[in-house]
Amino acid sequence: MPYTKPTLADLKVSLADRHDSGTLPTDSATLSKWTRLFNRGVNYCINKLKITKSTSLTTSSGTIALPDDFISIVDVVNASNQYLIQIAPQDSEGATSGDLVFWITGDFASGFSLNTTNDETYTVYYSYRAVPMSSDSDTCPFPDEEAVVAYAYGQLRKSESDPFEDSTNALAECDARLKEIEGDFSNNEKPLRFSVQSFGGTNRDIRDILSW
Repeated sequence: MPYTKPTLADLKVSLADRHDSGTLPTDSATLSKWTRLFNRGVNYCINKLKITKSTSLTTSSGTIALPDDFISIVDVVNASNQYLIQIAPQDSEGATSGDLVFWITGDFASGFSLNTTNDETYTVYYSYRAVPMSSDSDTCPFPDEEAVVAYAYGQLRKSESDPFEDSTNALAECDARLKEIEGDFSNNEKPLRFSVQSFGGTNRDIRDILSW
């Protein structure tokens, strides 16, 4: 039988097993709170592991809007597999065509943009916000759903009377699960984690690229 990715409905059942002896709440206010906690848990787990995603963007007239889920830049790579150097926007006036540099402009309210000196297609690696779950059929966007449930349970117990320190234990379980996932990433991708890249044509030093 093929593996089925857990959904928001599965997370609710798991939390009910921990919190209410398997009985799902029926009032919408409680279920909405649980969903908010799950979504916070997903982003906590993603941020804790520094998980990134990538996309291909092509600049036009030196700029292109970054995705709506963008938080912060990690790397920008051109089609020749050269890594660009990030500079401050105020230093961009000195950049000329051919310089392997980029800068980020914008803000959270209006959105962010990638800016370069050359119009071409780049692979952009960035940290991100997960798309929130809202429907019971929505798939959990983190590989260990029990880490997300443990986080939600810990936060739920923090808002209640907690004589047995369930909150502390649940949040510790969440972090322990993240440690295990981090170890799996390291083992699975060990041959890829330490590669020396040379950046010709710029003043950038050779560096180790540690990317998942």
